[in-house]
Amino acid sequence: MSINTDKRPLPQQHKRSHHNNYHGRGIYMITLCTDGRLPLLGTLTGDSPETAAICPSSLGKQVLQCWNNISSIQKQFAKKKAERTGVPCQRKISLIACQLMPDHFHGIIFVREEMDISIGDVVRGFMVGCTKAYNEQNFVEEKSSIPLKPLWEKGFHDRILLYAGQLQNMIEYVRDNPRRLWLKKKKPEYFAVLHNVHWNEHCFSAVGNILLLDNPLCAVHVRSRFSEEDASNYMNDCIVTAKNGAVLIGAFISPKEKQVFEVALKEGLSVIVLLPHGLSEFYKPVGMFMEACAQGKMLFLTEASAEESPRKRITREECQNLNAIAEEMMEWTVASDKE
Repeated sequence: MSINTDKRPLPQQHKRSHHNNYHGRGIYMITLCTDGRLPLLGTLTGDSPETAAICPSSLGKQVLQCWNNISSIQKQFAKKKAERTGVPCQRKISLIACQLMPDHFHGIIFVREEMDISIGDVVRGFMVGCTKAYNEQNFVEEKSSIPLKPLWEKGFHDRILLYAGQLQNMIEYVRDNPRRLWLKKKKPEYFAVLHNVHWNEHCFSAVGNILLLDNPLCAVHVRSRFSEEDASNYMNDCIVTAKNGAVLIGAFISPKEKQVFEVALKEGLSVIVLLPHGLSEFYKPVGMFMEACAQGKMLFLTEASAEESPRKRITREECQNLNAIAEEMMEWTVASDKE
């Protein structure tokens, strides 16, 4: 195994759905990043993951104020359009949750009914208000008329609620940000995206404990032809093998494979997850995956040629390819142990 952590151009982060006009009723999770990911908005505090919190800077406090006033931004846009068209417009936005971070901001917005303006117009209005506060603060503090760098990166990232139960996941993700940052700072080497990780004839990108690749591997692939009894025995054998020192590896896509994965995490066993999509420079695990990474118990691998499209539905061919890679890697480690 060899590792080359060379830099790559940052991929485009600002996704847009081609199936949504961003005017209609819906719930949106918005993410904005400071230009250059500078930690302008606050600092991380807390002595443990459970007490982790963000102490807002003076600019961060103004960003939060702008967020709380965001419905009035929509009202201002609507008022201007009403003046042009003569048609009255009502306020149609509710704010569900938000989380300020040192170098970015998450917010969840509920558009209650069709708007005359887009959610993009609302978010841009919010960004303009924040930038105005940023410029005024820097002008006062630096007493300089030199043009300042922009506060935000161009554009913003959005995620649209599509199915039942997703809203609670969105809220938990947003509120869990400080805890994840605390864990990431404790073990930064487990959260850096590594490129050109060569293993046998494969080239991967990776996040997590790369040293897990130096252990015996046990591929997890519960085949559809298995009877219920055979599947149960196979799944138990995987867990026993992992308890004896092997690292589980697989895509963990089928329901039974996911069961093995969940049991392994609860038991504190080591797992390598093969992903069908590429890793962005800002990829970070969530929930229990974050804790497993911080403990050195998890590694995410994706082939270096994989496209960065985590929302794309995985194909049968991709599943077969990932399972084949897992089994190849397991067989290679078994052969190496015999030499």
